[in-house]
Amino acid sequence: MGGASVTANGGIQVELGQKRYALDPHSHVRADYTFVSHAHIDHMHSPSKSERIIASPVTCELARARGYELGDPMEAVEGVELLDSGHILGSRAIRIEDEVYYTGDASGRARAFLGKCRTRQARILVMETTYGSPEYVFPSTAKLVKDVNALIASAFDRGTPVVLMGYPLGKAQLLSYFFSSWEPIIYHESVAAMNKIHVEHGVQLKPGPTYDPSKKHERLPRGPWVMVSPMSSGRSRLMAHLKKEYGAVLVAFSGWALGSGYRYTMGADYSFPLSDHCDYQELVKLVQAVSPEVVYTVHGFAAEFAQDLRRMGFSARPLAAYQSSLSDYAETRTR
Repeated sequence: MGGASVTANGGIQVELGQKRYALDPHSHVRADYTFVSHAHIDHMHSPSKSERIIASPVTCELARARGYELGDPMEAVEGVELLDSGHILGSRAIRIEDEVYYTGDASGRARAFLGKCRTRQARILVMETTYGSPEYVFPSTAKLVKDVNALIASAFDRGTPVVLMGYPLGKAQLLSYFFSSWEPIIYHESVAAMNKIHVEHGVQLKPGPTYDPSKKHERLPRGPWVMVSPMSSGRSRLMAHLKKEYGAVLVAFSGWALGSGYRYTMGADYSFPLSDHCDYQELVKLVQAVSPEVVYTVHGFAAEFAQDLRRMGFSARPLAAYQSSLSDYAETRTR
């Protein structure tokens, strides 16, 4: 069997022997197997009935709850190993033979009920590099939680409610977990739907009332409360209403918060760098752990990180079709 080849034709594709694998394609492509790493919408598509999907059962359940039917997925495929990528519940990296390791989206640190990305050595590494620039080094999770608790305490002392904003799948469950000691804690209906699935899979998330902004008559209590909400601009109709009607403080959570302009871009009162991705140092450690002959970088700072890897002695280059920018992530609301 010859070595694997990696291309970016219609999405990331791996050819190894007589098999072709499509990795997180945005639409149907011809392949023997299609791998779906996790249930964020930017990594999913609606597969045809003939596609053979490799994914975790939890990813398929979360996808179904978000309107994507992945059918009956496979986890046990000859020559394929799925590894926890640490990104969100059910997220997986894939190792094909000892040739290719594809991270999907990955986290290099354990957070709450999520572990960090597991690695295996492989000849070729295809990795996400969302935060592949040296200025993106995240603080410890313990420090971040301490700082946010202090902010909430100060707001409660003033009788002011606080809205914690993060992606409804992934970040919002971490916020629900980390700040569950506050009463009352209210969940936006889209967050509550994802929390329910997490609880069904053994994640201990505190129950609380649900807020559905489409119900115009629904009123929130006066006085301090914490709401876990999807990421949204402070200038959106919902957030503008919560600020005007209740005086709510808006807090945004994203790795991009390390940038000085992020809070202003989002129209938030505060922002904190909580991320479901590897930071720069964790990306370097991931490469070292896989010890590849060749590295392909995708997303974010792909070209910059590949250049840094070459300085470190690795053979690395970006897959050009997969470049992204800060604005792409700042404007994504539905992950």
